[in-house]
Amino acid sequence: MSAPSSPSPPAGLLGRVFRYIDRHQDEFVQTLREWVAIESDSIQPVPRLRQELLRMMTLAADQLRCLGASVDSVDMGSQKLPDGDTLPMPPVLLAELGSDPQKPTVCFYGHVDVQPARQEDGWLTDPYTLTEVDGKLYGRGATDNKGPVLAWINAVSAFRALQEDMPVNVKFIVEGMEEAGSPALEELVRREKDRFFSSVDYIVISDNLWISPRKPALIYGTRGNSYFTVEVKCRDQDFHSGTFGGILNEPMADLVALLGSLVDASGRILVPGIYDHVAPVTDKEREAYEAIDLDLEEYRSSSRVEKFLFDTKVWPQSVGI
Repeated sequence: MSAPSSPSPPAGLLGRVFRYIDRHQDEFVQTLREWVAIESDSIQPVPRLRQELLRMMTLAADQLRCLGASVDSVDMGSQKLPDGDTLPMPPVLLAELGSDPQKPTVCFYGHVDVQPARQEDGWLTDPYTLTEVDGKLYGRGATDNKGPVLAWINAVSAFRALQEDMPVNVKFIVEGMEEAGSPALEELVRREKDRFFSSVDYIVISDNLWISPRKPALIYGTRGNSYFTVEVKCRDQDFHSGTFGGILNEPMADLVALLGSLVDASGRILVPGIYDHVAPVTDKEREAYEAIDLDLEEYRSSSRVEKFLFDTKVWPQSVGI
């Protein structure tokens, strides 16, 4: 996450909000530091980490209550593990602030769980200690997704602190199992369709990033994902390479060959028929891509790669999705 910068603020209400944020920048960063320090890892099914995750949800709920929001901590039950054991799942937070029927309602989604992280995995600093390096803040969850969740909370808190009337009603849905596939979240959303979500006009998903470190970005569309599972089986025990090597097919080699056949050198998916139901790029979309103000060299440098497969701005046209 990039450290906050201080451009010349605009005049009027937005200017006052920006000035408030600049004045309180240090305390906002301190709160992020406290959030990053919690090892809210939802991937590893370890009781200690699950307790950390529950502590993270409690901290997030307290932060939302400080805004003056009403917070419903919804029990999500237990997660059954492959070995038959169970672990408690963290609650999902449903928070509401404002209910003026004359105003639109914006709902912000975010998650406060993280993937596992160890410094020996390649981190230059302790992943659970927020550290500033070259003007950027590094820490597990600083971008995905604790930082963005706090950014929305801080923006609302600035309006509230200035005693300004919020232009919209605000709702938050914050979960703690996104990195583990959000089990039970879909069921909750369906159950709350006619209650919590009934008055929602817009949903903003905070779980994304800025392509440019200097320019804010509002993402209004994503490509989506398709997940597939493949298994390559041999007999029910390993083949000793000294005895069977070169005589029998190696399942690992078969799997590598299978995976290598899925895409070509330019990244185009080779699975037959996979593009049949993909909507073609429209002229309006092509115009939007041409108008994107993106410094490809800066993006390449920040990504720490030598080159891209092709011109990133024309990626949708190149692969057809």
